Amino acid sequence: MTAFGATLNLPSTLPAGTVISRYTIPVSQFCGASPSCAVAAVSLWPNGASTLNPGPLIVTNVSGISTRLLINGQPVSSFGHKTGNTLILRSPLEVQLVRDARPLSAGSLAGQQNGRPGYFSLCVPYDVPISGSACYASHPGLSIVLKATVRLINGTCSTPDQSVALPAMVVHKLKGVGSTGDMSGTKGFELRFNNCPPGFARIGYTLSPTGGAAPAFAGALPVAGGTTAKGVAIQITGKDGAPATFNQRLPLAAYSASTGGSYSVPMNARYIQTEATVTPGTISGMMAVLVDYQ
Repeated sequence: MTAFGATLNLPSTLPAGTVISRYTIPVSQFCGASPSCAVAAVSLWPNGASTLNPGPLIVTNVSGISTRLLINGQPVSSFGHKTGNTLILRSPLEVQLVRDARPLSAGSLAGQQNGRPGYFSLCVPYDVPISGSACYASHPGLSIVLKATVRLINGTCSTPDQSVALPAMVVHKLKGVGSTGDMSGTKGFELRFNNCPPGFARIGYTLSPTGGAAPAFAGALPVAGGTTAKGVAIQITGKDGAPATFNQRLPLAAYSASTGGSYSVPMNARYIQTEATVTPGTISGMMAVLVDYQ
């Protein structure tokens, strides 16, 4: 199984600890038709080479980038058949690339060993004893190879912080739970992506509400501390009035890979009634804009 492949375009200024990219592998790739199965051994091979490492984070051939394997959502370390640590695989495998503390450079992630270029090996249970405790690609199971070519791009988009002040709105304009009143309580604003460099294949962004549990309405922000109004929240929408989608990667469709540039995405903020009774007062909410690059 080859993870990633093709080209990864990365900002040259990525901070250490950043999860650069994720690659998921379906359960069926290891378990076949079964929805779950046992993993009897896992081996981690730094640089896709022949020296076993406990992990869970191991280095790749590209300086500044390490990798790890997640089983059932948790990073896994090397373990062998003799340890008795059999895992039951119940959800897709995930391979992550992580920015480490080494200087970041361009290059190929492909493993160093021609005969065994995999970074991760997973073995199924079987009765024939094996020498040592490692899981090798030659044993029944799955070998995961990394082959992407990393390309560095100088710079990222600038996304300035901003505050959006909604106009006041009288309570009687909210007519019941789910009501947003009229346009007098709506304020337009723009998400701004300034000075984006050329060269990326794609730039995207994710809207992430902050501050706690969000109300049960699409696009509604959690009510921030210090709020005195009750029964109401702030809802973010697109320019067409449709509620914003949170925690999902969205494309910056206007981005030009050949020229780069500055872009904006028009949005609206408005009130939405969340309870049967509304108490007048002040209200605030927050969201983060997370930018991703490919």
